[in-house]
Amino acid sequence: MTIWAVVFIAYDSTIDLVRTLMENVSGNIHRVPAVLAGARVCGQQEDVAEFVSRTGARFSIPCLRAKDLHSILEQDRAAIANLPLQEILAFLNRVGKQWRSTEYPRRRLYVRQMCTVLGYSKEAAEAEADRIAILLNSHVRMHDMIEAELGSRFIMDDWVVREDCMVRALPRGLIVHILPGNVPLSGAISMVRSIITKNLSVLKVSSSDPFTAVAMALSFADVDQEHPVTRAMNVTYWNHDQQVGRDVVHSADAVVVWGGGEALRFARANAHEEASMTCFGPKHSLALVDTSAGVGDAARGLAHDVTIYDQQACFSMRRVFVRGPLDPFLEQLHFELDRHSRLFPSGQLTADRAAQIQLGLRLDEFLGSEVEIGANREWALAVGPPSAMPVEHPLGRVLYVHQVESFSEMYSFIDSSVQTIACSPWSVVEEQRDELARRGVSRLVELGLAHLFRIGGTHDGVNPLQGMVRMISAEASADVFGKGMVLRLDESKMLEAGTLKEFVL
Repeated sequence: MTIWAVVFIAYDSTIDLVRTLMENVSGNIHRVPAVLAGARVCGQQEDVAEFVSRTGARFSIPCLRAKDLHSILEQDRAAIANLPLQEILAFLNRVGKQWRSTEYPRRRLYVRQMCTVLGYSKEAAEAEADRIAILLNSHVRMHDMIEAELGSRFIMDDWVVREDCMVRALPRGLIVHILPGNVPLSGAISMVRSIITKNLSVLKVSSSDPFTAVAMALSFADVDQEHPVTRAMNVTYWNHDQQVGRDVVHSADAVVVWGGGEALRFARANAHEEASMTCFGPKHSLALVDTSAGVGDAARGLAHDVTIYDQQACFSMRRVFVRGPLDPFLEQLHFELDRHSRLFPSGQLTADRAAQIQLGLRLDEFLGSEVEIGANREWALAVGPPSAMPVEHPLGRVLYVHQVESFSEMYSFIDSSVQTIACSPWSVVEEQRDELARRGVSRLVELGLAHLFRIGGTHDGVNPLQGMVRMISAEASADVFGKGMVLRLDESKMLEAGTLKEFVL
């Protein structure tokens, strides 16, 4: 790329951001663009969906139209499919370096939108922008992810030897992502998974977070508008009652759906029968603490896992079962929750959400729990027996604390709806993992690490990259003797000679 090309791209990006800021002011509504083939698209009045956020801010985003879907289906899939993985990772790294700077205009706009429209605290929005930067710069970890989930870091580019075969992974083609609104980074992760498996992507944003996927896709264009990765990005919105939404899901070679029951039902009802389906449905998580081993690390880790994303994430701790002395642990937990509230102030709450949390706490008291509310009402504890657990958790940094004689007392509350169980100390994982696995839990971690998914681990019990590729094998010729074979592989001759039973030792 020439110097002048870089200058023009930078100029165009600046104009894009200025235009967006002006539109945000105009009419007191934040106009979020869609992205088609990496390019910014603004809808006409009749083509947009309008929403009101929890802060009372109004925003809109263009809806997918039939002609947009036609354009997406005509997009060149070979450009990204034929791109060497190393070039893809190098491009993502360039974009990530942009996000690492707090002065990057796209990042600054994103942080502002997350705060003013969605009600995030400045600290939480900046932390999420940092996580996006880290994700995009994790090219070594992306190699490791491919190796862990697909068997070889070379398998997206070439045939690799696997026992008696040569095996290669090819992209599915078109992947539709129905994104969540509770954890912004989830959409970013879904996007990156699709990119490193060389797929064309359509990302349907949530009305609870229309900004993250758009900001990422446009940041690709900031670096190179014509790059195959940029051109493979389509970010839009549709209502579940729109025919075009059903059509785009039905056209997909793979569907990745995040969210609640409605999103899952929509995807399953409309996906093509041969499409790969990966579902990350609603889950909840809890913690196990043995205080006899100390309380400092446990309280600090639990406070972090409660604070992050205001308990909106599937991996957020909502309750903790404590084995051992309780009072010293609660004292330390109060301190850590206050400290984490300063590090990550909670987001803005509507009057309805605040009332819902207070009503939940009053119900906890009625059911026999002792309720403790933190400074500035940033957090709350409901301490009581497991039998006092209400059916619905109010979220909003409310933690249920249950003292037990044995962790076996919580087994009746464990099933496949539990995603993550975080433990302190680590020895609790080793003690409990077999029983918890049998009861349906898909993930065990140390407290404080619930939001850090390790390479090699599963996501809700699956390896997500496997649903984004087709695995093809070129199997060895008859002259290649596999391990244990003593005769040339020719079953017809073996049957004729009566030697089939001698095929293997």
